[in-house]
Amino acid sequence: MSPPDNERARQDPDQQQALKHLLGRVLARQQSALVGRIRQERRLHHEGLNHALEREVAGWGERLHAVLQNQPLSAAARREISLLEQCREMTPAELLADLDAIRLQLKGHSPMEGELKQFAERLDSLPVGQHDGALATLLEQWQQSVEQRHLAAQLALLDEQRAELLSELFRRLDGAESLHRLIPAEDLGEVGRLWDMADVPLSKKQMSGLLQLAQWLEKQGAIRSLAEQIGRMAKASSRGPRRRVKEKAVAIEERPSPLPEEVVGVQQGKDLGRLLAVATSLLSSEELELLFFKQLIDAQLLIYQMQGKSPRAGKVKPVFRHRRADLEDNGGPFILCIDTSASMAGHPERCAKALALALMRVAVRENRDCRVMIFSTGVTAFDLLGGQGLSQARDFLGYRFHGGTDINRCIEAACDGLAEEAFANADVVVVSDFIAPRLQGEALAKLEGARRRGNRFHGVSLSREGNPALLDQLDHRWPLETTLLGRVRSESA
Repeated sequence: MSPPDNERARQDPDQQQALKHLLGRVLARQQSALVGRIRQERRLHHEGLNHALEREVAGWGERLHAVLQNQPLSAAARREISLLEQCREMTPAELLADLDAIRLQLKGHSPMEGELKQFAERLDSLPVGQHDGALATLLEQWQQSVEQRHLAAQLALLDEQRAELLSELFRRLDGAESLHRLIPAEDLGEVGRLWDMADVPLSKKQMSGLLQLAQWLEKQGAIRSLAEQIGRMAKASSRGPRRRVKEKAVAIEERPSPLPEEVVGVQQGKDLGRLLAVATSLLSSEELELLFFKQLIDAQLLIYQMQGKSPRAGKVKPVFRHRRADLEDNGGPFILCIDTSASMAGHPERCAKALALALMRVAVRENRDCRVMIFSTGVTAFDLLGGQGLSQARDFLGYRFHGGTDINRCIEAACDGLAEEAFANADVVVVSDFIAPRLQGEALAKLEGARRRGNRFHGVSLSREGNPALLDQLDHRWPLETTLLGRVRSESA
Protein backbone atom coordinates (compact mmCIF):
# COMPACT_ATOMS: atom_id res chain seq x y z
CA MET A 1 0.00 0.00 0.00
CA SER A 2 1.36 3.43 -0.85
CA PRO A 3 1.73 6.17 1.76
CA PRO A 4 -1.13 8.29 0.30
CA ASP A 5 -3.49 5.29 0.70
CA ASN A 6 -2.43 4.96 4.32
CA GLU A 7 -2.99 8.67 4.91
CA ARG A 8 -6.51 8.46 3.49
CA ALA A 9 -7.23 5.48 5.73
CA ARG A 10 -6.05 7.39 8.76
CA GLN A 11 -8.44 10.22 7.88
CA ASP A 12 -11.50 7.94 7.68
CA PRO A 13 -13.47 8.91 10.82
CA ASP A 14 -15.23 5.53 11.15
CA GLN A 15 -11.98 3.59 10.94
CA GLN A 16 -10.28 6.00 13.34
CA GLN A 17 -13.12 5.56 15.84
CA ALA A 18 -12.94 1.78 15.53
CA LEU A 19 -9.18 1.83 16.14
CA LYS A 20 -9.72 4.11 19.13
CA HIS A 21 -12.19 1.65 20.68
CA LEU A 22 -9.91 -1.33 20.08
CA LEU A 23 -6.86 0.40 21.58
CA GLY A 24 -9.00 1.57 24.49
CA ARG A 25 -9.75 -2.05 25.38
CA VAL A 26 -6.09 -3.03 25.03
CA LEU A 27 -5.01 -0.19 27.32
CA ALA A 28 -7.81 -0.86 29.84
CA ARG A 29 -6.57 -4.43 30.12
CA GLN A 30 -2.98 -3.26 30.64
CA GLN A 31 -4.01 -0.61 33.18
CA SER A 32 -6.01 -3.13 35.20
CA ALA A 33 -3.05 -5.54 35.20
CA LEU A 34 -0.68 -2.77 36.33
CA VAL A 35 -2.88 -1.71 39.24
CA GLY A 36 -3.45 -5.35 40.20
CA ARG A 37 0.28 -6.08 40.26
CA ILE A 38 1.03 -3.04 42.42
CA ARG A 39 -1.68 -4.01 44.91
CA GLN A 40 -0.46 -7.59 44.96
CA GLU A 41 3.15 -6.66 45.69
CA ARG A 42 2.56 -3.67 47.96
CA ARG A 43 0.02 -3.16 50.69
CA LEU A 44 -1.45 0.33 50.26
CA HIS A 45 -2.14 1.67 53.73
CA HIS A 46 -4.46 4.50 52.72
CA GLU A 47 -7.38 4.67 50.30
CA GLY A 48 -5.89 7.92 49.02
CA LEU A 49 -2.91 5.96 47.67
CA ASN A 50 -5.29 3.67 45.76
CA HIS A 51 -6.99 6.72 44.31
CA ALA A 52 -3.68 8.37 43.36
CA LEU A 53 -2.41 5.13 41.80
CA GLU A 54 -5.53 4.75 39.66
CA ARG A 55 -5.32 8.41 38.62
CA GLU A 56 -1.67 8.07 37.59
CA VAL A 57 -2.30 4.91 35.57
CA ALA A 58 -5.38 6.44 33.90
CA GLY A 59 -3.36 9.51 32.88
CA TRP A 60 -0.64 7.26 31.46
CA GLY A 61 -3.28 5.39 29.44
CA GLU A 62 -4.70 8.60 27.99
CA ARG A 63 -1.28 9.91 26.96
CA LEU A 64 -0.23 6.61 25.41
CA HIS A 65 -3.54 6.14 23.60
CA ALA A 66 -2.87 9.14 21.34
CA VAL A 67 0.63 7.90 20.54
CA LEU A 68 -0.53 4.36 19.72
CA GLN A 69 -3.33 5.59 17.47
CA ASN A 70 -0.81 7.44 15.29
CA GLN A 71 1.26 4.32 14.63
CA PRO A 72 1.25 3.17 10.98
CA LEU A 73 -1.35 0.54 9.98
CA SER A 74 -2.13 -0.93 6.59
CA ALA A 75 -5.50 -0.16 4.99
CA ALA A 76 -6.42 -3.86 5.26
CA ALA A 77 -5.72 -3.80 9.00
CA ARG A 78 -7.85 -0.70 9.49
CA ARG A 79 -10.72 -2.25 7.51
CA GLU A 80 -10.59 -5.44 9.56
CA ILE A 81 -10.54 -3.52 12.85
CA SER A 82 -13.52 -1.47 11.68
CA LEU A 83 -15.35 -4.67 10.76
CA LEU A 84 -14.57 -6.20 14.16
CA GLU A 85 -16.01 -3.17 15.94
CA GLN A 86 -19.16 -3.33 13.78
CA CYS A 87 -19.64 -6.98 14.72
CA ARG A 88 -19.45 -6.04 18.42
CA GLU A 89 -22.69 -4.13 17.95
CA MET A 90 -24.50 -7.11 16.41
CA THR A 91 -26.56 -9.88 17.98
CA PRO A 92 -25.75 -13.48 17.02
CA ALA A 93 -28.77 -13.49 14.67
CA GLU A 94 -27.66 -10.26 12.97
CA LEU A 95 -24.15 -11.62 12.54
CA LEU A 96 -25.46 -14.79 10.90
CA ALA A 97 -27.61 -12.70 8.56
CA ASP A 98 -24.57 -10.67 7.39
CA LEU A 99 -22.10 -13.55 7.58
CA ASP A 100 -21.50 -13.95 3.85
CA ALA A 101 -20.79 -10.25 3.34
CA ILE A 102 -18.43 -10.16 6.35
CA ARG A 103 -16.51 -13.24 5.21
CA LEU A 104 -16.18 -11.77 1.71
CA GLN A 105 -14.47 -8.66 3.13
CA LEU A 106 -12.03 -10.83 5.07
CA LYS A 107 -11.28 -13.35 2.31
CA GLY A 108 -7.60 -13.45 1.44
CA HIS A 109 -6.68 -11.01 4.24
CA SER A 110 -7.54 -12.66 7.55
CA PRO A 111 -7.62 -16.18 9.03
CA MET A 112 -10.83 -15.12 10.79
CA GLU A 113 -12.74 -15.73 7.54
CA GLY A 114 -12.54 -19.48 8.23
CA GLU A 115 -13.25 -19.04 11.94
CA LEU A 116 -16.47 -17.19 11.14
CA LYS A 117 -17.61 -20.09 8.96
CA GLN A 118 -16.92 -22.56 11.79
CA PHE A 119 -18.71 -20.25 14.25
CA ALA A 120 -21.88 -20.36 12.11
CA GLU A 121 -21.74 -24.15 12.01
CA ARG A 122 -21.28 -24.42 15.80
CA LEU A 123 -24.08 -21.98 16.46
CA ASP A 124 -26.62 -24.25 14.80
CA SER A 125 -25.88 -26.99 17.33
CA LEU A 126 -26.01 -24.75 20.43
CA PRO A 127 -29.10 -23.82 22.48
CA VAL A 128 -30.24 -20.22 21.89
CA GLY A 129 -29.29 -19.31 25.45
CA GLN A 130 -25.61 -20.01 24.69
CA HIS A 131 -25.42 -17.91 21.51
CA ASP A 132 -24.35 -14.70 23.25
CA GLY A 133 -21.52 -16.46 25.07
CA ALA A 134 -20.32 -18.08 21.84
CA LEU A 135 -20.31 -14.69 20.11
CA ALA A 136 -18.32 -13.11 22.97
CA THR A 137 -15.73 -15.90 22.69
CA LEU A 138 -15.47 -15.37 18.93
CA LEU A 139 -14.98 -11.61 19.30
CA GLU A 140 -12.29 -12.10 21.93
CA GLN A 141 -10.50 -14.59 19.64
CA TRP A 142 -10.81 -12.12 16.77
CA GLN A 143 -9.31 -9.28 18.81
CA GLN A 144 -6.36 -11.45 19.85
CA SER A 145 -5.79 -12.35 16.20
CA VAL A 146 -5.86 -8.67 15.18
CA GLU A 147 -3.43 -7.74 17.95
CA GLN A 148 -0.96 -10.43 16.92
CA ARG A 149 -1.14 -9.69 13.19
CA HIS A 150 -1.55 -5.92 13.03
CA LEU A 151 -0.59 -4.31 16.36
CA ALA A 152 2.93 -5.68 16.89
CA ALA A 153 4.51 -2.21 16.84
CA GLN A 154 1.87 -0.78 19.20
CA LEU A 155 2.23 -3.68 21.64
CA ALA A 156 6.03 -3.43 21.61
CA LEU A 157 5.82 0.26 22.49
CA LEU A 158 3.21 -0.53 25.12
CA ASP A 159 5.48 -3.11 26.77
CA GLU A 160 8.36 -0.61 26.85
CA GLN A 161 6.24 2.17 28.34
CA ARG A 162 4.59 -0.19 30.84
CA ALA A 163 7.96 -1.24 32.27
CA GLU A 164 8.96 2.41 32.71
CA LEU A 165 5.64 3.24 34.37
CA LEU A 166 5.90 0.31 36.77
CA SER A 167 9.28 1.53 37.97
CA GLU A 168 7.88 5.05 38.36
CA LEU A 169 4.86 3.82 40.33
CA PHE A 170 6.97 1.88 42.84
CA ARG A 171 9.25 4.90 43.25
CA ARG A 172 6.28 7.22 43.88
CA LEU A 173 4.79 4.79 46.37
CA ASP A 174 8.06 4.73 48.33
CA GLY A 175 8.21 8.52 48.28
CA ALA A 176 4.55 9.01 49.23
CA GLU A 177 4.86 6.61 52.15
CA SER A 178 7.96 8.48 53.35
CA LEU A 179 6.14 11.79 53.11
CA HIS A 180 3.12 10.40 54.94
CA ARG A 181 5.36 9.74 57.96
CA LEU A 182 6.46 13.40 57.90
CA ILE A 183 3.13 14.98 56.95
CA PRO A 184 0.23 12.85 58.21
CA ALA A 185 -2.62 13.09 55.70
CA GLU A 186 -6.23 12.01 56.09
CA ASP A 187 -8.46 12.76 53.11
CA LEU A 188 -8.00 11.80 49.45
CA GLY A 189 -6.87 15.26 48.40
CA GLU A 190 -4.08 15.42 50.97
CA VAL A 191 -2.75 11.95 50.14
CA GLY A 192 -2.99 12.75 46.43
CA ARG A 193 -0.85 15.82 46.97
CA LEU A 194 1.78 13.78 48.79
CA TRP A 195 1.79 11.42 45.79
CA ASP A 196 2.43 14.34 43.43
CA MET A 197 5.31 15.55 45.62
CA ALA A 198 6.97 12.10 45.86
CA ASP A 199 9.60 12.46 43.15
CA VAL A 200 12.41 10.44 44.82
CA PRO A 201 12.78 7.58 47.29
CA LEU A 202 14.77 8.37 50.43
CA SER A 203 17.59 6.30 51.87
CA LYS A 204 17.26 4.95 55.42
CA LYS A 205 19.79 7.53 56.64
CA GLN A 206 17.93 10.43 55.02
CA MET A 207 14.59 9.19 56.31
CA SER A 208 16.00 8.74 59.81
CA GLY A 209 17.12 12.37 59.96
CA LEU A 210 13.75 13.67 58.76
CA LEU A 211 11.83 11.45 61.17
CA GLN A 212 13.93 12.73 64.07
CA LEU A 213 12.88 16.27 63.17
CA ALA A 214 9.21 15.23 62.84
CA GLN A 215 9.31 13.45 66.22
CA TRP A 216 10.95 16.49 67.84
CA LEU A 217 8.27 18.75 66.31
CA GLU A 218 5.57 16.64 68.00
CA LYS A 219 7.02 17.73 71.38
CA GLN A 220 7.14 21.42 70.42
CA GLY A 221 3.67 22.73 71.10
CA ALA A 222 4.79 26.34 70.74
CA ILE A 223 6.12 25.80 67.21
CA ARG A 224 3.01 23.90 66.08
CA SER A 225 0.77 26.56 67.62
CA LEU A 226 2.76 29.31 65.91
CA ALA A 227 2.38 27.59 62.52
CA GLU A 228 -1.39 27.37 63.01
CA GLN A 229 -1.58 31.06 64.04
CA ILE A 230 0.41 32.17 61.01
CA GLY A 231 -1.81 29.99 58.81
CA ARG A 232 -5.00 31.51 60.23
CA MET A 233 -3.70 35.06 59.89
CA ALA A 234 -2.58 34.43 56.30
CA LYS A 235 -6.04 33.03 55.57
CA ALA A 236 -7.77 36.04 57.15
CA SER A 237 -5.61 38.56 55.27
CA SER A 238 -6.49 36.89 51.96
CA ARG A 239 -10.25 37.20 52.46
CA GLY A 240 -12.32 39.72 50.55
CA PRO A 241 -13.29 40.34 46.94
CA ARG A 242 -10.73 39.25 44.38
CA ARG A 243 -9.21 42.02 42.26
CA ARG A 244 -7.44 41.55 38.91
CA VAL A 245 -4.51 43.93 38.46
CA LYS A 246 -2.50 43.78 35.27
CA GLU A 247 1.13 44.81 35.59
CA LYS A 248 3.87 44.85 32.99
CA ALA A 249 7.02 42.78 33.12
CA VAL A 250 6.29 41.02 36.37
CA ALA A 251 6.56 37.34 35.39
CA ILE A 252 9.59 35.56 33.99
CA GLU A 253 8.64 32.57 31.91
CA GLU A 254 10.80 29.52 32.62
CA ARG A 255 11.60 27.23 29.72
CA PRO A 256 13.39 23.87 29.76
CA SER A 257 17.03 23.98 28.78
CA PRO A 258 17.49 23.17 25.05
CA LEU A 259 20.24 20.68 25.87
CA PRO A 260 18.86 17.10 25.56
CA GLU A 261 19.85 15.70 28.95
CA GLU A 262 16.99 13.35 29.92
CA VAL A 263 14.06 11.45 28.40
CA VAL A 264 10.65 12.85 29.40
CA GLY A 265 8.32 11.07 26.96
CA VAL A 266 7.59 10.09 23.37
CA GLN A 267 6.79 12.47 20.51
CA GLN A 268 6.73 12.66 16.72
CA GLY A 269 9.71 14.09 14.85
CA LYS A 270 12.58 13.31 12.47
CA ASP A 271 15.66 13.22 14.70
CA LEU A 272 17.19 9.87 13.72
CA GLY A 273 19.40 9.91 16.81
CA ARG A 274 16.33 9.59 19.06
CA LEU A 275 14.36 6.96 17.13
CA LEU A 276 12.37 4.37 19.05
CA ALA A 277 13.11 0.78 18.10
CA VAL A 278 9.54 0.31 16.87
CA ALA A 279 10.03 3.12 14.32
CA THR A 280 13.05 1.41 12.76
CA SER A 281 10.97 -1.77 12.31
CA LEU A 282 9.38 -0.09 9.28
CA LEU A 283 12.69 -0.55 7.44
CA SER A 284 12.48 -4.31 7.78
CA SER A 285 9.79 -4.50 5.10
CA GLU A 286 9.98 -3.22 1.54
CA GLU A 287 6.25 -2.57 1.69
CA LEU A 288 6.64 -0.20 4.65
CA GLU A 289 9.98 1.37 3.70
CA LEU A 290 8.30 4.15 1.71
CA LEU A 291 6.11 4.88 4.73
CA PHE A 292 9.23 5.28 6.89
CA PHE A 293 10.70 7.90 4.56
CA LYS A 294 7.38 9.71 4.26
CA GLN A 295 7.14 9.93 8.06
CA LEU A 296 10.76 11.12 8.12
CA ILE A 297 9.99 13.94 5.68
CA ASP A 298 6.79 14.87 7.53
CA ALA A 299 8.52 14.66 10.96
CA GLN A 300 6.06 11.96 12.10
CA LEU A 301 8.47 9.24 13.24
CA LEU A 302 8.21 8.17 16.89
CA ILE A 303 11.21 9.58 18.76
CA TYR A 304 12.18 10.08 22.40
CA GLN A 305 11.21 13.49 23.80
CA MET A 306 14.22 15.04 25.51
CA GLN A 307 14.75 18.14 27.60
CA GLY A 308 17.36 19.69 29.85
CA LYS A 309 17.35 19.13 33.58
CA SER A 310 17.89 22.81 34.47
CA PRO A 311 15.31 25.44 33.43
CA ARG A 312 16.44 28.66 31.78
CA ALA A 313 14.82 32.06 31.90
CA GLY A 314 12.50 32.90 29.03
CA LYS A 315 10.93 36.20 28.06
CA VAL A 316 9.37 38.64 30.51
CA LYS A 317 5.63 38.98 30.00
CA PRO A 318 2.68 40.79 31.64
CA VAL A 319 0.38 38.69 33.77
CA PHE A 320 -2.83 39.16 35.73
CA ARG A 321 -2.20 39.01 39.47
CA HIS A 322 -4.99 37.87 41.80
CA ARG A 323 -4.41 39.86 44.97
CA ARG A 324 -7.14 38.47 47.22
CA ALA A 325 -8.92 35.14 47.49
CA ASP A 326 -12.65 34.50 47.58
CA LEU A 327 -14.37 33.98 50.93
CA GLU A 328 -14.46 30.21 50.37
CA ASP A 329 -10.75 30.05 49.60
CA ASN A 330 -8.47 28.18 51.99
CA GLY A 331 -6.05 31.11 51.95
CA GLY A 332 -2.97 32.06 50.02
CA PRO A 333 0.39 30.27 49.85
CA PHE A 334 3.42 30.83 52.06
CA ILE A 335 6.87 32.09 51.14
CA LEU A 336 9.05 31.12 54.08
CA CYS A 337 12.39 33.00 54.25
CA ILE A 338 14.83 31.33 56.65
CA ASP A 339 18.06 32.91 57.83
CA THR A 340 20.86 30.33 57.47
CA SER A 341 23.68 32.49 58.83
CA ALA A 342 26.17 31.10 61.35
CA SER A 343 24.37 32.85 64.23
CA MET A 344 21.34 30.62 63.53
CA ALA A 345 23.26 27.35 63.88
CA GLY A 346 22.28 24.93 66.63
CA HIS A 347 18.90 25.14 68.37
CA PRO A 348 17.57 28.10 66.27
CA GLU A 349 18.30 26.07 63.11
CA ARG A 350 16.32 23.16 64.48
CA CYS A 351 13.41 25.44 65.38
CA ALA A 352 13.43 27.04 61.92
CA LYS A 353 13.33 23.65 60.16
CA ALA A 354 10.60 22.40 62.48
CA LEU A 355 8.51 25.50 61.76
CA ALA A 356 8.99 24.89 58.03
CA LEU A 357 7.75 21.30 58.45
CA ALA A 358 4.77 22.51 60.52
CA LEU A 359 3.83 25.07 57.83
CA MET A 360 4.17 22.34 55.18
CA ARG A 361 1.57 20.34 57.10
CA VAL A 362 -0.76 23.35 57.23
CA ALA A 363 -0.27 23.94 53.50
CA VAL A 364 -0.98 20.30 52.56
CA ARG A 365 -4.05 20.16 54.80
CA GLU A 366 -5.48 23.38 53.35
CA ASN A 367 -4.30 22.84 49.75
CA ARG A 368 -1.93 25.80 49.75
CA ASP A 369 1.55 26.18 48.27
CA CYS A 370 4.72 26.59 50.31
CA ARG A 371 8.09 27.85 49.10
CA VAL A 372 11.19 28.12 51.29
CA MET A 373 13.93 30.65 50.55
CA ILE A 374 17.08 30.21 52.58
CA PHE A 375 19.37 33.21 52.81
CA SER A 376 22.74 34.19 54.19
CA THR A 377 24.80 36.20 51.70
CA GLY A 378 22.83 34.58 48.83
CA VAL A 379 19.32 33.20 48.34
CA THR A 380 18.27 29.65 47.37
CA ALA A 381 14.62 28.65 46.81
CA PHE A 382 12.92 25.29 47.49
CA ASP A 383 9.35 24.58 46.30
CA LEU A 384 8.36 22.11 49.00
CA LEU A 385 4.91 21.21 47.65
CA GLY A 386 5.64 21.09 43.92
CA GLY A 387 6.30 18.13 41.66
CA GLN A 388 9.78 17.70 43.22
CA GLY A 389 8.58 18.38 46.75
CA LEU A 390 10.21 15.42 48.47
CA SER A 391 13.67 15.99 47.00
CA GLN A 392 13.35 19.74 47.70
CA ALA A 393 12.35 19.06 51.33
CA ARG A 394 15.23 16.59 51.67
CA ASP A 395 17.75 19.13 50.36
CA PHE A 396 16.41 21.98 52.50
CA LEU A 397 16.07 20.02 55.75
CA GLY A 398 19.56 18.57 55.25
CA TYR A 399 21.14 22.01 54.73
CA ARG A 400 23.59 23.19 57.42
CA PHE A 401 23.44 26.84 58.47
CA HIS A 402 26.57 28.97 58.04
CA GLY A 403 27.70 32.29 56.55
CA GLY A 404 26.63 35.92 56.95
CA THR A 405 23.22 37.64 56.81
CA ASP A 406 21.81 39.75 53.96
CA ILE A 407 18.11 40.15 54.73
CA ASN A 408 17.70 42.84 52.04
CA ARG A 409 18.52 40.36 49.30
CA CYS A 410 16.06 37.87 50.79
CA ILE A 411 13.19 40.38 50.84
CA GLU A 412 13.93 41.35 47.23
CA ALA A 413 13.85 37.68 46.16
CA ALA A 414 10.61 37.07 48.09
CA CYS A 415 8.94 40.09 46.46
CA ASP A 416 10.08 38.83 43.05
CA GLY A 417 8.40 35.51 43.93
CA LEU A 418 5.14 37.38 44.57
CA ALA A 419 5.22 38.35 40.88
CA GLU A 420 4.48 34.73 39.96
CA GLU A 421 0.76 34.11 39.55
CA ALA A 422 0.81 31.06 41.84
CA PHE A 423 2.26 33.15 44.70
CA ALA A 424 0.61 36.51 43.98
CA ASN A 425 -1.61 36.15 47.07
CA ALA A 426 1.13 34.78 49.33
CA ASP A 427 2.14 35.78 52.84
CA VAL A 428 5.88 36.11 53.46
CA VAL A 429 7.22 34.66 56.74
CA VAL A 430 10.81 35.64 57.66
CA VAL A 431 12.48 33.39 60.27
CA SER A 432 15.64 34.94 61.66
CA ASP A 433 17.41 36.22 64.75
CA PHE A 434 17.04 39.65 63.05
CA ILE A 435 20.53 40.71 64.13
CA ALA A 436 20.84 42.91 61.04
CA PRO A 437 20.33 46.54 59.94
CA ARG A 438 16.94 47.95 58.85
CA LEU A 439 15.66 47.31 55.33
CA GLN A 440 16.59 50.03 52.90
CA GLY A 441 16.78 50.90 49.22
CA GLU A 442 15.23 48.54 46.70
CA ALA A 443 14.30 45.91 49.31
CA LEU A 444 12.24 48.42 51.28
CA ALA A 445 10.61 49.79 48.12
CA LYS A 446 9.62 46.29 46.97
CA LEU A 447 8.24 45.38 50.40
CA GLU A 448 6.10 48.52 50.54
CA GLY A 449 4.86 47.93 47.00
CA ALA A 450 3.88 44.33 47.81
CA ARG A 451 2.15 45.45 51.00
CA ARG A 452 0.03 47.95 49.03
CA ARG A 453 -1.04 45.09 46.76
CA GLY A 454 -2.32 43.07 49.73
CA ASN A 455 0.64 40.87 50.69
CA ARG A 456 1.65 40.55 54.35
CA PHE A 457 5.08 40.12 55.91
CA HIS A 458 5.52 38.20 59.18
CA GLY A 459 8.68 38.08 61.28
CA VAL A 460 9.43 35.05 63.50
CA SER A 461 12.16 36.25 65.84
CA LEU A 462 14.43 33.57 67.33
CA SER A 463 16.51 35.92 69.45
CA ARG A 464 15.95 38.61 72.05
CA GLU A 465 18.85 40.51 70.47
CA GLY A 466 16.98 41.17 67.22
CA ASN A 467 16.89 44.71 65.82
CA PRO A 468 13.49 46.18 66.87
CA ALA A 469 13.65 48.77 64.08
CA LEU A 470 13.97 45.97 61.51
CA LEU A 471 11.09 43.98 63.03
CA ASP A 472 8.90 47.10 63.06
CA GLN A 473 9.16 47.24 59.25
CA LEU A 474 7.17 43.97 59.02
CA ASP A 475 3.42 43.63 59.51
CA HIS A 476 3.46 41.10 62.35
CA ARG A 477 6.05 39.97 64.87
CA TRP A 478 6.06 36.43 66.32
CA PRO A 479 8.62 35.73 69.10
CA LEU A 480 9.86 32.15 69.43
CA GLU A 481 11.94 31.47 72.51
CA THR A 482 15.22 29.65 71.79
CA THR A 483 17.19 30.38 74.95
CA LEU A 484 18.03 27.52 77.32
CA LEU A 485 15.32 28.58 79.78
CA GLY A 486 12.79 28.86 76.98
CA ARG A 487 13.72 25.41 75.72
CA VAL A 488 13.21 23.90 79.17
CA ARG A 489 9.79 25.53 79.44
CA SER A 490 8.83 24.40 75.91
CA GLU A 491 9.88 20.79 76.40
CA SER A 492 8.17 20.56 79.79
CA ALA A 493 4.89 22.04 78.45
